[in-house]
Amino acid sequence: MTPPIAVTMGDPCGIGPEICARLFADGVRAPAFVIGDAGAMRRAAAALGLRLAVHEIASPREASARPGQVDVLAASRLPDDLPVGRIDARAGRAAYDYVVRAIDLANAGEVRAIVTAPIAKEALKAAGIAYPGHTEILGERTGTSDFAMMLANGELRTVLVTIHVSLAEAIGLVTRDRVLRTIRLAHRACRAYGIDAPRVAVAGLNPHAGEAGMFGREDLDEIAPAIDDARREGIDASGPWPGDTVFMRARRGDFDIVVAQYHDQGLIPVKYGGIDHGVNVTIGLPFVRTSVDHGTAFDIAGTGKADASSLRHAFEQALLLLDDARGEEDVTAPPDFIFMLTRNDRTVPDAAERLKDAVAAGVGHIGFKDVGLPLEDLEALAAAIRASGAKVYLETVSLDADSERRSAEAAVKLRVDVLMGGTRPEVVLPVIAGTGIRYYPFAGAVAGHPSVLTGTVETIAESAARLAGMAGVHGLDLLAYRFEGDVPRLIEEVRRAAAPKPVIVAGSIDRRERVEAAAAAGATAFTVGTAALDGAFAARSGALPDQLAAIREAALPPAIQKAALPPGKVNLAASFGKLDAFWSPQTVGSVNGVQVKLAKFEGCFHWHRHEREDEMFLVVAGRLRMGFRDRHVDLDPGEFIVVPRGVEHRPEALTQECHVVLVEPGTTVKAGDGPLGQERGAA
Repeated sequence: MTPPIAVTMGDPCGIGPEICARLFADGVRAPAFVIGDAGAMRRAAAALGLRLAVHEIASPREASARPGQVDVLAASRLPDDLPVGRIDARAGRAAYDYVVRAIDLANAGEVRAIVTAPIAKEALKAAGIAYPGHTEILGERTGTSDFAMMLANGELRTVLVTIHVSLAEAIGLVTRDRVLRTIRLAHRACRAYGIDAPRVAVAGLNPHAGEAGMFGREDLDEIAPAIDDARREGIDASGPWPGDTVFMRARRGDFDIVVAQYHDQGLIPVKYGGIDHGVNVTIGLPFVRTSVDHGTAFDIAGTGKADASSLRHAFEQALLLLDDARGEEDVTAPPDFIFMLTRNDRTVPDAAERLKDAVAAGVGHIGFKDVGLPLEDLEALAAAIRASGAKVYLETVSLDADSERRSAEAAVKLRVDVLMGGTRPEVVLPVIAGTGIRYYPFAGAVAGHPSVLTGTVETIAESAARLAGMAGVHGLDLLAYRFEGDVPRLIEEVRRAAAPKPVIVAGSIDRRERVEAAAAAGATAFTVGTAALDGAFAARSGALPDQLAAIREAALPPAIQKAALPPGKVNLAASFGKLDAFWSPQTVGSVNGVQVKLAKFEGCFHWHRHEREDEMFLVVAGRLRMGFRDRHVDLDPGEFIVVPRGVEHRPEALTQECHVVLVEPGTTVKAGDGPLGQERGAA
């Protein structure tokens, strides 16, 4: 199961407990829990009059997304009479402990992201804790040197060169090296948001960016050379631009992100657009961390006036970044199988029972239609899918603008992860704006019920290009097998027209050959509903669990399906002698879909994890160190180690060269091509 998201409660004397209570009372779209104080959460929920059950858990594995419930991993036991709305050393210590616990869980791979409520720097100081804020705690606790704070709202993104220091100290910290590192982080942050070629604007430090040295030399001597360095690395960086106009230009679309030199230079423009919609993101960490864009608000703590909008946006941004990060990592993976609880374009009456089979089979993407069951039943179904850890998909059945608008409103109410289908993005996009829902409209002209795809390959590809170019459209839904024509060519042309956005192939995929064709044509995902429920696939039986297993196996690339060698022996010494490249595993055999690979290691690889697969490393020659976030294990020839799925690790050759046999499922995505420092995931 995918690890949950951890939400830290913030300072118990501020508005943190209240906004956390509101967040979970409104419902979250993925398994999540609060690290904090159960008593403080109960008092906040009661004071706000919320129907919210506070459920204490002992481990992140117990976290859910159950409506009307907040799971709390207790990291403090504060007294009931702790004063609200003032600085208290006990609260400062507790807030620090919540953050540290969250970081340690993220380092261990037990949570996939951290969302933080506000802490009070004065309370930290009163507790004897010397950190000025979250960002510095995160950097030191993760051992990360290249990190930065990014603030974002719907119009602006800005990354800071210096953070929580005095203005006098900040000026001295604006160096060529620090500015260059921040430009790199800004570029990486935009890529995480799906921007392929980010335009990075760099603000000057002095008035008019120094006016050719008349108002200070820092812009000429430190910032401009850093921009030149970045451009030589292939980053589209420009500047230094005057700080009084660069943000205005970014708002109108000239730039994707602005590098600001000091705290207030970058934060004032973002916060002027509305604190409730701002999100703080720490970039450069080995995991996703987002936060609110406001403080503890001691002046309104306990009054019931606190608005949870910023925390909600921070949670949704974490989900967005997780999705985009996974999408970038999985570009060579088999297509995702989306199991639809539908028959003939209607959600089946026994969807809740069928869901149990899908969850037991390990299906991680599950959807339904907005017809066939009452809305209250669909709400319960969506909640059950979320609680299982799977991603929730809704495919709309809409024949006119009014019904399509109602479908979009249903998607918001159901809190789905992905909305598929429909042909009117101009109707849907305003409804789902700001919700974090990912939107995949139909490519081409769709008519009838069940739906059919009309037109030619050329007109459908033309439609795909137009839709993919729209802001707010994350990918396309293609009814490929409801099309009378050359389906493989259609998929290829639509995928090419939509690139780099993904394409989901849907509709009448009822046999193995169609799954294989969709995978071969480059589909990111495919849907199967009726055929699985009716036992149409060649499998051990017509029972749903066997059908699901057959469909998932059919999605594997042909190279994996055919990787088994003819009967015969493999000489390891001779095979290793044929390997020229390091960190480039070569498949030498396959056993029931599990691949046997040989690899030569040199130096140190980057930190990474595989969310769905375990891996075994058997050392044949040399010595290997397997690093984990909390320890390392050294292996000699003849020893092996199994790294469980979801656990972050880093292999390192302790000798000049290390020969390793890898045993892993055929679905395992290659994690990179080079040693530490050459990959985007390097830590």
